[in-house]
Amino acid sequence: MDEAPKGHALYRITYEATVDDDVDVSLRLASRTRAFQQELQRNLVVAGVISGIGFFAAWMYLVGTSLLNLVLASVAATMFGIVFAAVFRRFLEKEIRKQQRKMVAEQFGGKPGIQSELELKPDAVWVRQEGVEMVFPWAHCTGVRNNPNDVEINFTLGICVVRNRHFPSAADREVYLETARRLSARPAGAPTTIAT
Repeated sequence: MDEAPKGHALYRITYEATVDDDVDVSLRLASRTRAFQQELQRNLVVAGVISGIGFFAAWMYLVGTSLLNLVLASVAATMFGIVFAAVFRRFLEKEIRKQQRKMVAEQFGGKPGIQSELELKPDAVWVRQEGVEMVFPWAHCTGVRNNPNDVEINFTLGICVVRNRHFPSAADREVYLETARRLSARPAGAPTTIAT
């Protein structure tokens, strides 16, 4: 076994990333942030409260203001607000995806996909899309996920996702996954060995 050269790719894949691929990746990354989750929660609470207040006001207007109606309206309005917020969440997530898709499609310049390259190197994951290069050092890797439809490598400041359909075979996908797991588990600066 010899030490792998620093720039040597242990695994390389080229593929075309679609607009929907990039939308999915950007939403995965955003949804893991506290800011995104807080904003989503805030929108759901506001929607639930406003719908509950509206339901309460309509109930009181239509049925009357007796003590029993006040209690019933309060309980019903609370339940209505909770159900409305749950239904609204689906609508909101769909709308966020739709808006994100418009932005990504614009960035793609009307093309259905962009050429992408990814290399697993001893020191980092190297990615190039449409001439823009990014390097994600293994030292900042927070995990490798074996998802049903893709392999996802997470970093403190980013994410790399390769869909199953981009691998030439299931065996290639397994080699990629195992290589990523091995490299992500190495201590920073440890030598990577390759078979000779």
